Amino acid sequence: MSSKPQPYNVSPAVTTGLAAASRGTQAATKLVRSFSADHGERLGRNLSPIRERIMKRVEIVWTVLGFILLIHGSQFKNLFLCTQVIMEFCFGRVKSAYVSLYEDVMTAHSKIQGDEPTNDSTIKEEPENKHAKKRQDSKKDSKDTSPSNDEESAAAKKMLKSVDADKVTSAVFELFAGYMACHMVMQGGLARTAVVTHVLVKTCKLKLKPFIDFSDHADMQVWLDLFLSLVLYAGFGFTAVFAPSWAFAINLGLIGSDMVLSHGLRIAENMGKIPGGETAEQFADSMTGFLVYVVLVGCGSLWQFWAVMAESGVAWYFQMVYLPAYVGESLISLL
Repeated sequence: MSSKPQPYNVSPAVTTGLAAASRGTQAATKLVRSFSADHGERLGRNLSPIRERIMKRVEIVWTVLGFILLIHGSQFKNLFLCTQVIMEFCFGRVKSAYVSLYEDVMTAHSKIQGDEPTNDSTIKEEPENKHAKKRQDSKKDSKDTSPSNDEESAAAKKMLKSVDADKVTSAVFELFAGYMACHMVMQGGLARTAVVTHVLVKTCKLKLKPFIDFSDHADMQVWLDLFLSLVLYAGFGFTAVFAPSWAFAINLGLIGSDMVLSHGLRIAENMGKIPGGETAEQFADSMTGFLVYVVLVGCGSLWQFWAVMAESGVAWYFQMVYLPAYVGESLISLL
């Protein structure tokens, strides 16, 4: 009868690894605190004027981004699609998972800090004369005051036991789920069709609702809303399956036009340029605002469809301006 293999004791390796992780965490924490104390306040003062200028011009930035999508959006297909996937399906779940994990880690850290003995309990009576104090200091210096691997490992284990392992698993899973979603959409096929169709239906439904009156059938509001969604999903789904380039061009046209109209109207409102003294929201919900939106969507979609089918590029000076976006597009393409 053959004997069972003897298990290999990996406890020393685990202890060393936990001790190294504990030391690394402590060193990183000290470094961050040192940087925050020395440079954080100064950096905040230097960046504050820049942040205020950006916030004052944020509407201009979003409007310009909308025009870029209408003119050159097809150059950044992967970046655009991945952003839509993350914002529509993944961002809320990933944010919730990591906020919950962060709160759990902070609670565990506070608990461990509270369990540690204070310095008052370890203070000893000072020696009465200078010679005794020198002897005591020399004894302290002769001892190795750095904690051992076992002590560091015990501290790391205490921290890990205080954190919920399921929250760590959930956070990692949501992150990889977002990665897989981006990868599947970039590969095309059913995943891209589903994402493009969902975005088209959601955007069009928000724009059509102010112009559809179901007041005579208020008791059937839920079913009528569901029927409207079904009609839009059928129409855009058919387009996304049999004319994916046209569906992608409409997607760019809808999102770019929405950004241009919503943020551009806020700029016009702040300048007092909207006729009749209307607000940006009132003008956007009016028939004139809807017609402007339709014209922008039509022109932008046709232009982007031509750019996709012709596989056209952009001039070198636009490439220099769009350099950060091209870098992001290249990095995402590696996924």
